[in-house]
Amino acid sequence: MKVLIKKIFLITLFTLLLIEFFSFLSIKFNIVRDTLPSWVTLHAHEEYTHWHPKNITFKNIAGQCWVSTVSYNNYGMRGVDNVSLKKKKRRIALLGDSMIENIELSDGLDIGSKIKTKIPNYEILNFSARATGLADQTDIYNKLVKKFDVDTIFLFVHYNDLINNSIDGNASIYHRRYDYQNNQVVEIDKDYQWLKNYNSKLKYFKRNYSVHLKGTNFYKVYLHVIGILNNKKKTTNDTKVKKKIIKKNKNDYEPYFEKNKKIYEFLKDKFISDMEPNQNLYVILNIFPFSFVDNDKLSEEEKFIKKKVMPFLQKTWSDVNFIYPLDYAEEYILVNKLKYPYFSWDCDKHYSIHGSEFISDLVHKKINMFN
Repeated sequence: MKVLIKKIFLITLFTLLLIEFFSFLSIKFNIVRDTLPSWVTLHAHEEYTHWHPKNITFKNIAGQCWVSTVSYNNYGMRGVDNVSLKKKKRRIALLGDSMIENIELSDGLDIGSKIKTKIPNYEILNFSARATGLADQTDIYNKLVKKFDVDTIFLFVHYNDLINNSIDGNASIYHRRYDYQNNQVVEIDKDYQWLKNYNSKLKYFKRNYSVHLKGTNFYKVYLHVIGILNNKKKTTNDTKVKKKIIKKNKNDYEPYFEKNKKIYEFLKDKFISDMEPNQNLYVILNIFPFSFVDNDKLSEEEKFIKKKVMPFLQKTWSDVNFIYPLDYAEEYILVNKLKYPYFSWDCDKHYSIHGSEFISDLVHKKINMFN
């Protein structure tokens, strides 16, 4: 029996070493990138829609033109430092989507870290999560942010918030989803069966413990294969949808604009009504490369966003401390001699180091105005 166990152990060890060796070769010869895909840092979440793994650092998350080191603390927030519910100094909460989670920049350079450096007398808590809309962020506020007794909230608004929780927009089966029927906003239930399957013991174990193999070549190859399979599945599903519907490729915002405005206004009112009365709220509308480009150089969708969506968002939030920092951004561009795409990457609309500096400066200025 001991001999059999020894043989099984040696065979298993040899097989694992062989797999790791061939994985190393596939990376060495550039068949697979020596990095991790960004989706490995984001999980579907029953309460928040999307959230991150806890107590972990990913040292080589990569996009098309960037590579970064990204950490999540003991609550799964973007940040290197663990946090406690016990309050030791005033707190600022950052709440938004991928723009403010800012995984394109490494720890210390991201927006949350820059704000922390510029306002050291505050504790900065970054509750932002990619691919969330206002309804999901309201859930994060109610179920997580409120636990921390924050003094000031900076809510960062993205133009795609208009469609992120709409049944006729970007909402997935596990997002908070809404429709507008018979002159009222109606919530469509999440697919709880899908979430139950996603969070099965086996899948939960694979998802949350496999990340600890992130330093191995085998794990990178494994994620590469999973990514190919997921993309193939998505392409197949998209093809099926396009066969059933004449999809509006040029502009995802125009066809259901009036309907989605009603939904977003409802969600905005819900967020405001859920806020603690003693908290300060600032709402910042994110800026993008097309904000500074003439209309004749923009796509039909970008023109529509610039002409219709952005003004709608400005009007919707005009009754709070709302900031659309275009004038300040233009001045910042001139002073710092920035070149297009100014605050973003050449390959990516998310904030680059210039965007991180700009947004953190803006938050710093607003806090200093009242201190």
